[in-house]
Amino acid sequence: MTAWFNAFSTGSGVQLYKLGNDESVTKWTDPGFSLNPSDLTFFNNAVWFGGDTATANGDQLYKLGIDGSVTKWTAIGTNLFPSDMTVFNNALWFDGQNPASQFQLYKLGIDGSVTKWTANPGAGGGLDPFNMTVFNDALWFNGSASVAEGRQLFKLGNDGSVTKWTSIGTFLNPTDMTVFNNALWFNGIDTTTNQVQLYKLGFDSSVTKWTANPGSGGGLDPANMTVFNDALWFDGFVGAGNVQLYKLGSDGSVTKWTSIGTGLSPNDLTVFNNALWFNGIDTTTNQVQLYKLGFDGSVTKWTANPGGGGGLDPLNMTVFNGALWFEGLTPTHGFQLFKLGNDGSVTQWTDIGTGLAPLPVSTAAGDPDSTPLSTFNNALWFSANNPTSGNELYKLGADGSFTFWKDINPGALGSNPHDWALLG
Repeated sequence: MTAWFNAFSTGSGVQLYKLGNDESVTKWTDPGFSLNPSDLTFFNNAVWFGGDTATANGDQLYKLGIDGSVTKWTAIGTNLFPSDMTVFNNALWFDGQNPASQFQLYKLGIDGSVTKWTANPGAGGGLDPFNMTVFNDALWFNGSASVAEGRQLFKLGNDGSVTKWTSIGTFLNPTDMTVFNNALWFNGIDTTTNQVQLYKLGFDSSVTKWTANPGSGGGLDPANMTVFNDALWFDGFVGAGNVQLYKLGSDGSVTKWTSIGTGLSPNDLTVFNNALWFNGIDTTTNQVQLYKLGFDGSVTKWTANPGGGGGLDPLNMTVFNGALWFEGLTPTHGFQLFKLGNDGSVTQWTDIGTGLAPLPVSTAAGDPDSTPLSTFNNALWFSANNPTSGNELYKLGADGSFTFWKDINPGALGSNPHDWALLG
């Protein structure tokens, strides 16, 4: 097994790097230009990604084989720009630009063939599919329908058919699609009221506007949907500037779960140790702290760390080796690595420089549906700010050691390791 990521070096630009079984770091590509690999995605015993070329074909699809070979796989138009790669029905689907400068749905088959799957003009720029989500033996996505209907919900069936599934208002714009209780839930715009509400795509494929909460006047605007304890939890508006925690029960009921301050604004919801943890605002102190939603439904402000005056501000929570790790703000040394143990203890784990800002390598890619957690060889790998070397590669071992692992780009610029894939 090997791990792969992207990093920058002076003179080579952004290239593909290999983290070997012996944890050695090797620059794997250097074609004489910045390859700039993006959206590393495992499919059919290979890793696929978008990358630049030295030709007029611009950004194209590449394949990293199990033998370490790197092959430019397509030569479509002047910039294919493959993105949002999603595995479904024994194929890899992605959003790509065709030679007519329209973004359409493409298919990479198990045999390696690449096919432009749609020719939908959308609003002129093409179908432009994104937020691809597998549910009920189909691939659902947000696509451009037309100038009149804007972005609507589309379905790719397992027979390869593509269907515009909704014609709701002039811009439904389905986002934050989350599978729960045998349904697909999403955030959508009701353009008749100009409000953003919770919608349900049922197992029978019916679409229902599930809430009519006026929120701040612009609607409930549900976000950060997370499944926990047989319910779907999310943040939603109560009134102007007041965002609280909501619960969608398995019976379909929607309940405002908290009334904390004038705007709790829960985000980064993460399940750990039979509880749901999140970043929230204590408006009595104007500090951002760690909160816990227990299995019994109780909500507790878990920390009172002053941080830099604005609180601990826990970010990028990641479960690893029986603990919850996150970056939190300290009074004098900026963002450092913190640990929440399974006993509930919160410990500042590092004290490096004046702003370590540790970020799991995979998190920086921002594409969780195709980028796995950056764990490898029983360690969690980070991009973090070294005091003299900029953002470089760090290792958090299973024993809790945190080690500056590789100065990939010596000097103050750093290499900014990001994206992640495992192969082998």
